[in-house]
Amino acid sequence: MALLPFISDEDLYRATRTLVDATFAAEKKVAANPYRNVIDPFSALVDAARQHIDIEAWMEQEKSRQIQKAFSNALGDFHQDILGAMPGWENAGRGGSYDVKNEELQVIAEVKNKHNTMNARSAISVYDNLQKHLDYSESRVKKAYLAEIVPKKPKPYELPFAPSERGTKRPARPDIVKTDGKSFYALASGDPDALRKLYDALPEVLGEILRVPAPGLSASPVFKELFDRAYVIK
Repeated sequence: MALLPFISDEDLYRATRTLVDATFAAEKKVAANPYRNVIDPFSALVDAARQHIDIEAWMEQEKSRQIQKAFSNALGDFHQDILGAMPGWENAGRGGSYDVKNEELQVIAEVKNKHNTMNARSAISVYDNLQKHLDYSESRVKKAYLAEIVPKKPKPYELPFAPSERGTKRPARPDIVKTDGKSFYALASGDPDALRKLYDALPEVLGEILRVPAPGLSASPVFKELFDRAYVIK
C-alpha cells in the first residue's frame, strides 16, 4: 500500500532524496567557502558581543544560517516535485516561467516555500510570467497561482497577487492569485488533508534515506505543534 494516496512511493522517495542531496550539497559549499557572500563585519561584532560568544562560535552560527537559506530554496523545489508528480499535474522543471501545470484544471502555478521568499523585483517577474501564459491567445490556462507553502499566518487564503516595485503596481486580477500551501495541496490532490499527510509520511521516508529511527523524528509532540502553528487556526 502506498504511503500517500495522491503520489507514488517512487516519486515521494525520489523527491525526498533530491531534497536531502541538496542539503548536503549546500553544507559542503558553505564549508568550502563561507565567505562566498560578503559577511557584514559590524553585524558579526555586535551579534557576538550580544550573545557573549567568540567569533569562532559566531561563524558556526553564520554557516548554519547560510545552509538554512540554501535549504529553503531546496524545499521549494521539493514541493514542486511532489505537486508535479500528482495525477494530472506536470512538473515544468527548474528555471521556467512557472513550476507546475494541470491541463484538465487549466491551471498553472509558481511554487515558493515561504510567503517571504521573494523580493519586490522577483515578485514582479513571477507575475509577468504568469500573466503571459494567461493572455497568450492560444493558451488554455484559465488561472494562475502563486502557491506559498508556508503562509505568514495559519489561515487559508486566496487573494489577488498584485506585487509592486518602486510605486509601480501590477493590476489585481481574479485569475492571478496567491494561496497558502495547505489550500493548494488540497486543490492539486483533491484531498483537504494532503499537506498534513505528506508531513506525517516524511519521518518514515527520511528515516529510511538517512538511516535514522523514524520514531525519533515523529514521536515528539513538538513536530505536530509546529505544523499546527503553521496551518491550523486555533
